[in-house]
Amino acid sequence: MHIHARRRSISFSGRTVTIKAAVKGLDYKKHSFTVEKIKGIRNIPPTAFKPGRLVFEVTGASKAIVEDVPLYADKVDMNTFTYGGMNSKHVKELEAAVRKAMSG
Repeated sequence: MHIHARRRSISFSGRTVTIKAAVKGLDYKKHSFTVEKIKGIRNIPPTAFKPGRLVFEVTGASKAIVEDVPLYADKVDMNTFTYGGMNSKHVKELEAAVRKAMSG
């Protein structure tokens, strides 16, 4: 499962979540973690003025904000995936798949 939105992408292989964030230039920062390291998930739906956020609480992961993002990209940490309203359905499906993998 793979979703691309707001200069970030998230993929889930069934055991591992990978979040990529665009940084200035043609580069990406990448952060991967297994479902065993996830302590919690919060999904904050998008509004008319703010993007939605899928926030993972990951054991031992850095909470540092990615500062060197390109124009119009969100300054959030690498445990957060930001998305617009068009991706809400896909994000809910991904969240359900991750929660299922965490419990089973």
